[in-house]
Amino acid sequence: MTAAAPGNGKGPQDAAPGTDDPRSRYVSRVRRAYLAVSGFDYFADMLLTVTSVLLLQSYGMSSSAVFALVAAVWIVEGICEIPTGILADMVGRRASVALSFVLRAVGYGALFFSDNVTVAAAGTLLAAIGGTFSSGALEAWAVDETGARDSRELDRLFARGKIAENSGLVLGTLAGAALGSLDLAWPQLAAGAACALSAVLALSLMGGGPHSPRSPHAFLRGLRASGRDVVTGARLTLRGDRVLIVLIVGTAFLWMFRGVPGVQWTVVYESLAGGHLLVLAVMRSVGSLLEIPLLGWIMALQQRRGTARRTVVVTASAVGAIALATAGVVRDPLVSMVCYVGFTTAFGLCMPGLRAAVNERIEAGHRATVLSMASLANSLLTGGGLILVGTFVDDLGSAGLSWPLAAAGFAAAGLLLAALTTRSVPGRPAEADNSPTGQPAPAGVQDASPA
Repeated sequence: MTAAAPGNGKGPQDAAPGTDDPRSRYVSRVRRAYLAVSGFDYFADMLLTVTSVLLLQSYGMSSSAVFALVAAVWIVEGICEIPTGILADMVGRRASVALSFVLRAVGYGALFFSDNVTVAAAGTLLAAIGGTFSSGALEAWAVDETGARDSRELDRLFARGKIAENSGLVLGTLAGAALGSLDLAWPQLAAGAACALSAVLALSLMGGGPHSPRSPHAFLRGLRASGRDVVTGARLTLRGDRVLIVLIVGTAFLWMFRGVPGVQWTVVYESLAGGHLLVLAVMRSVGSLLEIPLLGWIMALQQRRGTARRTVVVTASAVGAIALATAGVVRDPLVSMVCYVGFTTAFGLCMPGLRAAVNERIEAGHRATVLSMASLANSLLTGGGLILVGTFVDDLGSAGLSWPLAAAGFAAAGLLLAALTTRSVPGRPAEADNSPTGQPAPAGVQDASPA
């Protein structure tokens, strides 16, 4: 039997879905809450995906300044990831996710009420700090409350989560573009309001998990213990698992090579789209819409074949790299747009399998902290990469050099990660993850690895 979720003596496999078993009903509620909060999270953030860089340019920021601000967002997120991850494990994931939405509501709203560059930078950075309170906490809450540890359960959970995220992404992107067509600042206000509503939603739907210690002394003692784990190499975090370490670092490189075109794409395609923001929004949304049926097919494939996760990552990273390189050098605008859509779709298809591969190697008690360490690597590498790229990109609309280089790195990182995604978890029999029946590992098996 897989490890049970906190406060319950049963795992998610103990009762078939749709029965009257209380545990089964609870797991179903957790899954629905995870999907709902994930969807609203992406909806709020993606309201700005078309307009944010254009708004910063309208405030008079140069190309290098925009790159520097986006890089600062990633670096600030990285610095805050570990402390906020520890707090999420200590005081509860529900409170951490709600606080994330509150901080983002204030940060996004600031850019609507002031066109000052300093206020814009401060609001952007505050929203970035807010994002770190939920980056690992929501995912950790869903995994621990459902008790999902088997690779098939995790693949299903994160594939469904990606579908929910994509739904929010598409709706948010289109709504933000429509508002931005009226005024580039309007999506900022909408994003702030959406985050405020999402905070209420998180408090309403999320429950269970760790609670705050009953005394300040106990809280400080636990905080010191968590901090000691991080500083000394995280005994209950990475635990000497080299595969987990490489998965985290490799995924960070994948995010870095995704981040380079992510800064430039609206400026690159604004003129090609004739200045119509809705055209950009549709272009950005098509890839996410394509992912939804593809993820359904991938889920079915992964249930039939244990090595399908590796095949998906290999294929997606190779196709995505070719598409991005072509988008950067081709002269035909329509072909370039189609290729960029292919790249964004491929990146999205990589992520559920990678998230599942990381999560199945982590123990429950410090899951939010470990996931925050992964986000720390993503943030620092992406921020550093953007600063480097910003030094030789004079024009945000020029992608001829930066995109092919990012494509080469994307392919290399994807192939490395694919080789690791089906490695057996230390301390768990290899057949537990790849058996035809999909049965979980025996009771009492821990994800402990040799030092």
